Amino acid sequence: MAPPPSRKQRVLVAVGADPQAEQVMLAGKRVADLLAAPWTLVFVETPSSRNGWAELQRLAASFGAQTVTLDGPSASEALLDYARISEATHLVIGAPKRRGLLAWLRPSTTWRLVRKAEGFDVISVDAGHGERVDARAVDASETGLLASIQWRRYAWALAISALTTAITYAMDPFFALPNIVMTYLASSAFVGIKFGRGPAALACLANVILLAVFFVPPRFMLTMSDLQYLVTFTVMLIVAVTMANLMGSVRRQIRATGDRERRTALLYAMSRDLSATRGVANMSRIAVRHIVEVFDCNAAVLLPDATGKLQRPDEAPIEGSFRNADLSVAQWVFDHGPRGGLGSDHRPESPAMYLLLTHEQQRFGVLAVLPQTKRRLLAPEQTRLLEAFAEQLSLAVERAGLSAAAEAGRVAAETESLRNTLLASISHDLRTPLAAIAGASSTLAERGRELDDGIRTQLARSIEAKAVEMSEIVSNVLDLMRFESGQITLRRDLHALDDLIGSALGRVEERLRSHPVRIDLPNDLPVLHVDGTLIVQALANIFDNAAKYTPAEAVVHIRARLEAERVLVEIDDEGPGFPAVDRERLFDKFSRGQDEGAVAGAGLGLAICRAIVHAHGGTIRATDRPGGGARVEFDLPTTAGSP
Repeated sequence: MAPPPSRKQRVLVAVGADPQAEQVMLAGKRVADLLAAPWTLVFVETPSSRNGWAELQRLAASFGAQTVTLDGPSASEALLDYARISEATHLVIGAPKRRGLLAWLRPSTTWRLVRKAEGFDVISVDAGHGERVDARAVDASETGLLASIQWRRYAWALAISALTTAITYAMDPFFALPNIVMTYLASSAFVGIKFGRGPAALACLANVILLAVFFVPPRFMLTMSDLQYLVTFTVMLIVAVTMANLMGSVRRQIRATGDRERRTALLYAMSRDLSATRGVANMSRIAVRHIVEVFDCNAAVLLPDATGKLQRPDEAPIEGSFRNADLSVAQWVFDHGPRGGLGSDHRPESPAMYLLLTHEQQRFGVLAVLPQTKRRLLAPEQTRLLEAFAEQLSLAVERAGLSAAAEAGRVAAETESLRNTLLASISHDLRTPLAAIAGASSTLAERGRELDDGIRTQLARSIEAKAVEMSEIVSNVLDLMRFESGQITLRRDLHALDDLIGSALGRVEERLRSHPVRIDLPNDLPVLHVDGTLIVQALANIFDNAAKYTPAEAVVHIRARLEAERVLVEIDDEGPGFPAVDRERLFDKFSRGQDEGAVAGAGLGLAICRAIVHAHGGTIRATDRPGGGARVEFDLPTTAGSP
């Protein structure tokens, strides 16, 4: 069934571990070029396939293809599932090799795909009798090792057959021949499970010969008087080979699943650590640590400066850091391509591999990796895993950049909001004293000679009072900004609380003239280890607040007591009390307890008090006074309890 015309073209090229794999792959590339479509080289690990297709993967990657390894009991089912998931439009596969009755009895993967294909075309490629290509590249040392392992497995198969014969020979006087056959059958099945199909076939052959020689009449001769034993031998061979195939399939499935789980676990571990880290430099160090552990290499993350030139890390190197990365190769990768150095077309003689850290067309830097064993890192699976690590790091760096941008935006927004609030509040609270100053000064300028001395003095004092009020508003704003910017340094010394209260009352004496003040301080209060100037300012702000928001003749009470090596100070008034709002908000900047127009001020007095008390390690609260009114209480450290 042909794909719909509007569908995006996508080509899958399916190959197996056989001599025509490279020709099929090249034919698939030509089909993809004709269709101007992306293509993917697919290898299916099935019970009948062999391991190893690294060279084909590298070749396909050099042609710009993706490579995928699938597993499953049936190549056709695995390919059909993947074609549907990937929305492929064309599937290129080698022509079937089976002919005649064999093809009818055991249909090839190609014919199964042709019959079951839905939504994509199947293109069968007859590679002919061209050059034969071995899909597996093995160097001389690997060949010797594999040969040694292979011969050892066959030797074990023969040894198990001999051991089985010895055991059954001892059993012979007590058991009938069918039981002896079962023993050999179990032996063949064990060899198939343990050592694979080839050794299982050898063990079957050896078991048949040994059984015929030692137990089938006439004994000690390689002949059989009854042809029914041929059925026994055939069944034995079929069972052993079937068990070997099944175990081989299970091993491959387990190995493939284990590899995938390992890759997933490794990626998850690095992703988890990166997500819990802030700062590009810290993320780079975490990524280097994970890459060094997984790939047995030295690694470094090279980040660009403001001009786009890559720089080596400024921080102290950690164990496994790649300190001598070639910045020229890394810069070329950053400017031009996804990869450079080892295993690439650009500077392949370099001992290190350089991968671009990029995501959605944005480039963040270059990952430099110097492997201890080059061949291991060049394995396609390892290369893809390293690319996945690089992608995870790119996402983390992008996330850090977005987070920093968001934080900068938030700070800018808060700064702008604070500036607007500050300007609005100051402009509002300065307008009234400025109007009074302007009116009084205008009266003095225009009618000063007509006024008597008392009125002129009253107007001058009004100008002075309003100027002082404006100065205090500006001073409060500056003080609060200094506290919030951390520019205040406490100059602690020993001070008696009654002296501090006296100094504060002196500063607001004029405003408290109409408010009686009652002070109740125990004689045994310890001295305080505080910055006296700041505490006097905090007390003065609280007294001033009480004078502003309480009617004339309302009494202000000042009490103190010792609690757990801290002095608790209470300032009560007999006014209307605090409004029914969140009391903590009263200590916020520009927060007012009553309507703004009722009382002059910028709403900074209590905010400054909180900043001063917190700087001393104390706490401050606003509560209701028992019997009516408002209470502000705070605690301060004594000499013994000072921070």
